[in-house]
Amino acid sequence: MDPVDQVVADWARQRPDLDASPIAVFGRVRRIADLAAGGLRGYLAPYGLTPGEFDILCNLRRAGRPYRKTPSELAASALVTSGALTGRLDALERDGLIRRRDHRADRRVSYAELTAAGRKLIDRVLEGHLAREEALLASLGEADRKDIERALALLEHAVREAGPER
Repeated sequence: MDPVDQVVADWARQRPDLDASPIAVFGRVRRIADLAAGGLRGYLAPYGLTPGEFDILCNLRRAGRPYRKTPSELAASALVTSGALTGRLDALERDGLIRRRDHRADRRVSYAELTAAGRKLIDRVLEGHLAREEALLASLGEADRKDIERALALLEHAVREAGPER
């Protein structure tokens, strides 16, 4: 019996009037997220990156040439506040991985843009990251992976539709 099963069983004994079965899903989702986040932090540390900085570099790399986005675009896709984004951009700029550029025609608009060093680093780090994730999924067959993807997409949709107050 794993820790999540134990929690469900404990609730069944202590409060048999409650259906604790949602814990079997949400408890596992949280545990997987925590384990994956810890693994990612450990993997990125030797590169001097945090998960948030990694996310920004990936975001810029996915944008394609010239590998740039506005801070608003980055904040929307990274789902962070502008304050958190500013700190991450500052660190990446200080490390020479991005540069900030003003729009030529509109001084109100600025961009964060990958430098050559940033592109080289994110390409190397991403390859290793995806290899790590693939290794974690290696024990699952293709059908299991597709089933998990579908189930998680359905769960994500249901949670999003329920709204933050539920």
